Amino acid sequence: MQRALIVTVLVVLAAATARLQPRGPIAAHFHHVHVNSTDPAKTSQFYASTFGAQPVKYKDKTDALFVSRGFILINKVAQPPKDLETTAIRHIGWAGIDGPNEFARLKEKGLPFHTPLTALGTNWFFYMFGPDREIAEVYTGDQNHLFNHVHFSVENLTATVEWYERTLGMTFPASAKAPRPADPNARWGTSARMDGVSFVLIYKDHYYADSEKRLPAGRQLQTTEGSPVDHVAFSYENIAPELERMRAAGVPIVRPIAERPDGVKSFFITGPEAVLIEIVEAKPIPDGLWR
Repeated sequence: MQRALIVTVLVVLAAATARLQPRGPIAAHFHHVHVNSTDPAKTSQFYASTFGAQPVKYKDKTDALFVSRGFILINKVAQPPKDLETTAIRHIGWAGIDGPNEFARLKEKGLPFHTPLTALGTNWFFYMFGPDREIAEVYTGDQNHLFNHVHFSVENLTATVEWYERTLGMTFPASAKAPRPADPNARWGTSARMDGVSFVLIYKDHYYADSEKRLPAGRQLQTTEGSPVDHVAFSYENIAPELERMRAAGVPIVRPIAERPDGVKSFFITGPEAVLIEIVEAKPIPDGLWR
């Protein structure tokens, strides 16, 4: 009897202690990238014809593109968005299968290229410009034609990795926290996979190939808000506790929970390197396709 009482007391104490401990991050889900466009119809046509994105009505209200693992939401702006090269969101990317033939096909269509077809090990990549000078990549490493990644330029790789792990529950390899190579020409980056989408982090003054346009070392990264790729969105089924968790952790909350004109219930935070991030209340794909 006494032993049973002791066990009961220990269980109660353990439960009470667990309630007092701050909750760690539940892994978020990828939801969408939000682009600014002077001509949404032209932007929609570009992503549909180039990458097979499917025009849809998100929540039966907002024009959007379904990209197999989430959405592209398009915001109409009166003036051309600021240069994407000034922000930490470097580009968004799709997977490819046959780099040389895909590059030739798109070149024949007259698309403008930022970076030509380039070998990367046994794979290929190339960058093209979208209608508002946003950069879109095709990379053949995953051998499919699905939406593949968001590529970030960062100042401090380790600090950025730790922020995304702590705040959104991403999982990066242990090597992500290794010191930056002393060789200034060494290419160094890392990535985390979430819902089949890679979130690629690379030092802001390093690139994967010499054929890429090099930007000046030491440049200051501006906020992504107002750029062609305005922000990235992640989802939870219930965002209220996530707002409180992030606020308690000191994450800058820039817009409180509200239902936006595009039908999305969300709040906004600022991530490393002034990346605007939206936290959306939605079920993960595919259950959350229209919710």
